Amino acid sequence: MKLLIGIPSIDYMHAEFVKSLTALVMHLKDEGVSFDVCIESGSLVYLARNRIACKAINEGYDKVLWLDSDMVFTPEIFEDLSFSGKKFVTGIAHSRRPGYSSCVFKNLDINNLQRWEGEYPHNTFEIDGCGFAAVLIDTEVLKAVQVENFTCFLPMREYGEDLAFCIRAKKAGYKIYAEPGVRLGHVGHIVIYPEERERWLRDNGHS
Repeated sequence: MKLLIGIPSIDYMHAEFVKSLTALVMHLKDEGVSFDVCIESGSLVYLARNRIACKAINEGYDKVLWLDSDMVFTPEIFEDLSFSGKKFVTGIAHSRRPGYSSCVFKNLDINNLQRWEGEYPHNTFEIDGCGFAAVLIDTEVLKAVQVENFTCFLPMREYGEDLAFCIRAKKAGYKIYAEPGVRLGHVGHIVIYPEERERWLRDNGHS
């Protein structure tokens, strides 16, 4: 089994992501997994994803572990996603914006778009689509989508590149799953004004 870790990045990587990636690489080496890391940068994420997909297809990789460069994960993420035996499986991530909505979807119909909210099932469950925060996918899925559409990740009018890929993969006959045991951290940013200190003191019982 030959694994490609695919990382699209606009211009930089968060320190917490680098820590997670370093731990993952060390763990895979210890486990004897044959893998390479491919980092593709650029202002258009879908082009970076397409370049990674082409590398996986043309160079004979069996699977691609997609990781966004603002995610935090455990060193065992590859095994945890592989455990389900599914050809297209994601971990559970949430948006980093207030509201922190789920990045897995029950329904991708643009007229009835539904994110998965509330409690998740205890076992691997089928979904309609997902963001690509941390996704393990068989290269055969990438190849099937590319052959059918001449592209993998070109955005659609109503959908970004990740959900557009999900729609194409389902059309090609593949199902998409989420693994609730794989928890992901999403690195966010907040703006700190002077009054934040006073608010923190109040919230933590200081006068």
